[in-house]
Amino acid sequence: MCIHQLAKSQQYVFAKLNGAYLNTDNWNLSGDARVANVTGNNLSELLLCSNNNTRSGAAFFSQPINLSICNKWKAEFDFRIFDGTGADGLAFCFLDIPPSGYVNGGGLGIPATANGLKVCFDTYRNCNSTSSYPNMPKLEIRWSVGYDECSNLPTRDNQDGNLSIIRNAEYCHTLITYDNGNISVFLNNNLYLTGFQQFNFAGYLGFTASTGGRNDNHSIKNVMIYTDMPPSFAGNPAGFNFCPKDSVKLGGPSNLDYIYSWYPTTGLSDSSVAAPILHLSNNSGNSQQYTYYVKTAFKNNPGCASKDSIPIRVYPNPVIQLISPDICLQDAVAQFADSSFTKDNSTLPFLYKWNFGDPASYASNPNNSIQQNPSHRYSASGNYPIKLQVTNSKGCTDSISKIFTVNGAIPQANFTITNPTNLCSNQPVEIINESVVDFGNITKVQIFWGDTTNKSYVDNSPSKGKKYTHQYPTGPVSSASNYTIKLVAFSGISCVQELSKPVDILPSPILQFTNLPSVCNNSEPIDITGGALVNNLAGIFSYVGKGVSANGQFNPQLALADTQYILFTYTATNSCKDTGYQKIIITPSPTVNAGPDLMVLKNETVQINATATGDGLQYKWNPSAALNSDVIVNPLCTTSADIFYQLTATDNLGCSGKSSVAVKILRDPLIPNAFTPNGDGLNDLWRIKELSYYPNCEVTIFDRYGQLVYYSKGYKNPWDGTKNGQPMTAGTYCYLIDTKKLKTIFKGFVVLLR
Repeated sequence: MCIHQLAKSQQYVFAKLNGAYLNTDNWNLSGDARVANVTGNNLSELLLCSNNNTRSGAAFFSQPINLSICNKWKAEFDFRIFDGTGADGLAFCFLDIPPSGYVNGGGLGIPATANGLKVCFDTYRNCNSTSSYPNMPKLEIRWSVGYDECSNLPTRDNQDGNLSIIRNAEYCHTLITYDNGNISVFLNNNLYLTGFQQFNFAGYLGFTASTGGRNDNHSIKNVMIYTDMPPSFAGNPAGFNFCPKDSVKLGGPSNLDYIYSWYPTTGLSDSSVAAPILHLSNNSGNSQQYTYYVKTAFKNNPGCASKDSIPIRVYPNPVIQLISPDICLQDAVAQFADSSFTKDNSTLPFLYKWNFGDPASYASNPNNSIQQNPSHRYSASGNYPIKLQVTNSKGCTDSISKIFTVNGAIPQANFTITNPTNLCSNQPVEIINESVVDFGNITKVQIFWGDTTNKSYVDNSPSKGKKYTHQYPTGPVSSASNYTIKLVAFSGISCVQELSKPVDILPSPILQFTNLPSVCNNSEPIDITGGALVNNLAGIFSYVGKGVSANGQFNPQLALADTQYILFTYTATNSCKDTGYQKIIITPSPTVNAGPDLMVLKNETVQINATATGDGLQYKWNPSAALNSDVIVNPLCTTSADIFYQLTATDNLGCSGKSSVAVKILRDPLIPNAFTPNGDGLNDLWRIKELSYYPNCEVTIFDRYGQLVYYSKGYKNPWDGTKNGQPMTAGTYCYLIDTKKLKTIFKGFVVLLR
């Protein structure tokens, strides 16, 4: 009775592992676990581990269950342990982390770190003979971390012989129930062991098994796990296949005690009802596959939800393409063509339905057709609304409509030539289409340019005012070339008119160039060369570019870059031109500084401190007189007279730079013996000529009493007859002048007059 009531209250199949061939979808197998024939021949059994020593295996359902929310479940299965020497056993578990791969060092294949519930069927005693349950095999309920065979938790051994069914050649039917912590274990419909332990975390349900120094085959089958959840129903397990414009109804009947949650929500009318309407588009050209899921829970326990899924396939609509002919009224028929396609060949073949939009159709020339590429005869020029509907083999339909024009039968070919009197051979000739028709459109123009026999250009999308260009052959000719341009205008297949016009192509000058030599950036202006005519046409050259003058000269000193481009233009007397750019490289000249001017004593030897930068420089001093060398950058100079030198430095490219320096002989200062500092602007300062060449000189002035009146180092500010800003009295004053250069110290008197 207890089993029956529990089964009735827990109807939702949470997981199953059954069938022949055994279906292991959504189960994770590890270690030695595999589908095998242990006692049968239809592959309906799962062998957890084989009768070999030190093996382990496990099988766990991939969807977790949270026992703090979903706190009722039952598991029914058949197990068998036999065919070997008797060890170790198997367990049904609820674990926070299931095993992966082989488990070493853990009893019954349970990882030593695994936390949760373990219902154990143990066939080998690892506890000592004085333990509480020495008779094997044993049935055990264990919880917490790992597996402890010798624990005092609920255990039943084989003292009464009733547990011999655990290790037996026959399968043992097992039912394990969990009800908010109450655990019951039934073997062959008899209650054998109970326990109580609540679990408030999420984990995984499944099986473990292992062998050690002894072995047995450990196998299971007919596994069903039920939970206290309402069932989820997503729809027919086969799913739905439909077209983009269709809608389908998912799910099933609604229950007011349930809540529903669908995902993904794309295309759903409502994701929170039992049976939403699904509408999906598909513009990809391929069939598109989806899976929709529904979770169902009791309203009073929304966290404990079952789940179901349904596959969805949305076929593509045909991708419609039609080709309408370009016809005129006198053409026999309009031949239409279909080029519709799909990327999903399973939706072939197509069915076609044409409507030609012709109110004047008749029985032998109907307005409709189901052919793929039909034809129709129109009796009048005009615009007709045609439509093509294409249906694939899955019933998916799409259509396209367009206006089809039957053009008039009288096209008028016409075109104009742009600038017809000044057509140069090196420029393309441009014509403008001016063709028209009495009704509809010009459907095609064909242009023969006249320079290649029977070769033409075809435009299938012409319009009035559209421009076309053509480049005629160029060559070293000096006279005009004559061609005839013919334009053929079509308003249909047989409605054609043509027009021809002559053109005269003037010869264009053809320039050829030689490389321009590089120039130094400080060079004088040079005449521009390097351009020449291939054909003998009268005309003139002109030039454009930085540093280029109107008279055809290039001044490198005005160019701003190391490389300059000069535009050559030759204009013939017939106004045709040819142009080309020529590159000229501007080489930087050496930078030269001959140094500061020098003041020296007569016949004193001094070094000229010149500097120069550049590559491979050679030096030349001019004149070379009084120098120890005129080809080095810092020569020694010994002169008895003033002299002016120029240094020229020339680099390995021939560019040169120049700089000058003066060497001047120092002279005795010219000391005046009187001055009149009376403010009249004449002789108000005691000015001493030549003293400015002695920047380190000292000038000292005393009055007649020997008192210091004036002192200066250097003589940039001549004495003005004052002391500390106060005018000195008229009289005679003594001076000492030490040039710090000449050996003589100049002494004397100066008279200050008022």
